[in-house]
Amino acid sequence: MIQKRPTFASGHSLSGLPTFTKVLHATDSTELYSLGSTGDKESVLILYRGDLRERLEQWWAAQPPQFLELSRILEPNESPLNSLVAVLRVSGRCLEGLSQKEESDEILRTLFLSILDAVDRGRGVHMDPDFNPSLTWLAPGNRAVCPLLPLIDPIRDEEDQVRLAAKAFYSLAAGVEPDMLSGGVPSIQRWAKFATEGLAQIVDRCLQSSSSRTAITTLSSVYKALGRETYSSKVETSVTPSIAGQGLDKVAGMHALKELLRQEVVEPVRNPEPYRQYALSIPNGILLYGPPGCGKTYIARQLAQELGHYFVEVIPSELASPYIHQSVVRIRELFDSAAENAPSVVFIDEFEALVPSREDLGGHQQYKSEEVNEFLAHLNGCSEKRIFVIAATNQPHKIDAAVRRTGRLDKLIYVGPPDEEARREMLAFHLRGRPVASDLAVGLLAETLGGYSASDLQFLVDEAARNAMKKHLPISMESFVNAMERIQPSVTPDIEAQYQTMEQRGF
Repeated sequence: MIQKRPTFASGHSLSGLPTFTKVLHATDSTELYSLGSTGDKESVLILYRGDLRERLEQWWAAQPPQFLELSRILEPNESPLNSLVAVLRVSGRCLEGLSQKEESDEILRTLFLSILDAVDRGRGVHMDPDFNPSLTWLAPGNRAVCPLLPLIDPIRDEEDQVRLAAKAFYSLAAGVEPDMLSGGVPSIQRWAKFATEGLAQIVDRCLQSSSSRTAITTLSSVYKALGRETYSSKVETSVTPSIAGQGLDKVAGMHALKELLRQEVVEPVRNPEPYRQYALSIPNGILLYGPPGCGKTYIARQLAQELGHYFVEVIPSELASPYIHQSVVRIRELFDSAAENAPSVVFIDEFEALVPSREDLGGHQQYKSEEVNEFLAHLNGCSEKRIFVIAATNQPHKIDAAVRRTGRLDKLIYVGPPDEEARREMLAFHLRGRPVASDLAVGLLAETLGGYSASDLQFLVDEAARNAMKKHLPISMESFVNAMERIQPSVTPDIEAQYQTMEQRGF
């Protein structure tokens, strides 16, 4: 898809890379250039305008390495302003211009399954694939579909993810986008002449509204309808700690905490046999608690990536319902889905809202006790079902005591403000790509910022940048001194002492 004039023309070379042989895609946000092929893989350069480096790296890491490899990310001084430039090696051919109309029903079903696999991989990193044909590759052999980019906005509803996959398949198999058709979507057999009636009905049911009694609304149901009983992409998306810069390695500093998580959580879950030999139980889950803004949610997501399992992230409002008992049903469905896709990780943020202390509930809130009871019932024996629960809270004292006991949430881990090394790495990260004065000593600055949370540090850097911009100067120590006068650390010694007291009492 070429909607605008590309930044570079064919024959151009950037930062010592091979010359661009072809422009593959050019829009306001994204440009893609071919750098030529070696063997069965093609090298492409992707230029993305926006500050999504961490998100894109996570997406590329989630793709099967035999189909997509991240070769290099260019430094900011090598790239156009406010752009991320990366070199990828992709297997197969770009889907742009590839016709599927003459393919057999068997090959079309394989294509649909590959599209579902791509959606399933995205669920593991809480993103959804962008199936734009000029940004999607079809690998040879097993015809795996590999989108180079995720959608900007994630799709929370599984029903919409099913519809995303069905629309992508319809577009590729028919050569027509269903959203562009007026008066309803005809059977896919109208264009793909070898598609069977059975396949056409599956596609039609995936595109139906959820109000229809015949609609397919879950990924597992589509897999089963296509003849595959289990997901195939879990092994491909698993992330091992040997891959530098992934999982907990992406958490700045905080080495004691990361080592604790690896010893107490990652090793027992990933390699349970030695623990069984010594009759040691595998943890059901952990509770991460501490002051707001200290990175509990981020650490939980990176821990899930380190484990490399199927990942589900929920917040209490997604399980809430105005109808009595409906929240109980949603909790049950959450754990049923996790068991179906095991091994899996369930991450619940704002945990105190889901399982409040039953002793503190008033008469008009007794229905909440039923929800706590339902959660307790499912939390028992999670390890036997290969489900691992990660919960996060700022208010551990508000969580029902029965939830916190051993055998349910086995490990309760305090996540405090970043240590000095973490502060130094965070400051360097947030200053990347900004004009910095020669007198700015990041290490010395980090020493003075005790008690600043991760979110405080980001806001502090932004405020220092604003001060410097007003004076048309690079960001200096003076810029930070002025910013620190207005932005105080959110984690005071008294607040941290309260949490540490909880830790001493066994929270």
